[in-house]
Amino acid sequence: MATLLALTFIFMPIKEVFAYEPTENIKKVNKQEKNIAKKEVINLSDNDLMLLSKLVAGEARGESYEGQVAVAAVVINRVLDPRFPDTIEEVIYQKNAFSVVLDGSIKMAPTDSARKAAQEALYGTDPTNKAVYFWNPEIATCKWINRLNPYMRIGNHVFAK
Repeated sequence: MATLLALTFIFMPIKEVFAYEPTENIKKVNKQEKNIAKKEVINLSDNDLMLLSKLVAGEARGESYEGQVAVAAVVINRVLDPRFPDTIEEVIYQKNAFSVVLDGSIKMAPTDSARKAAQEALYGTDPTNKAVYFWNPEIATCKWINRLNPYMRIGNHVFAK
């Protein structure tokens, strides 16, 4: 007995139609697609990642995990923005850029959460949608930030482009 496959107009015995299973090669391709690694937004050395983690631990202390990722994303966004220096270290140590550098708390060991947040931002997560500035409006003392237009708030920080 033969059955017509409607879309292809191919005649096949019913046993073959219902017995079809994907080949091993197709299964392997699908497995490989699932295991594709995310690509880093920028290339970082282990030292850069540690420095970014320390900055996140200090600047986003007490913030949610999303807030920590957001702070890391701002640093990465600055590296990618032509208005700022080209490396993590140069961005972090740019004059008066971050309070943790000014007060020395950048030297403290990062938390596990800060490390994970830095890594997540490195692989492209950016809850700020490309912000290059953040500050806590309750404690910020710089007058120049009043010229910025914050468009988002995550925890205690506001973010601007």
